[in-house]
Amino acid sequence: MRVLVLLMGVMLLNGCIVAPTPEGRMVRMVDNQSEYNCKFVTTVTGSGSTGWTTAHDAEGAMNEIMNKAAKAGANAVRVVNIDSNIDTTVVVGEALNCQFDY
Repeated sequence: MRVLVLLMGVMLLNGCIVAPTPEGRMVRMVDNQSEYNCKFVTTVTGSGSTGWTTAHDAEGAMNEIMNKAAKAGANAVRVVNIDSNIDTTVVVGEALNCQFDY
């Protein structure tokens, strides 16, 4: 019982930041899709609410959209909108397939 209470306390203090998946780590951020001849795949949305700082919230939300983009078969994301308040951050992006010169 003590271990459970301790574990729950640690989770509350750390918040729940979405971690990037191995596939999500491979997704690149782009700001100009015409520069890379990108094709639209789908819209992805991520939200973060850690109870800590807006930066932690944004990190979780960004990881979430990159994970979702990878799951949809995209190799890039372009952020369309970021909405942040005291409780949460929501990021909306376009999942894209781009031609990168690796």
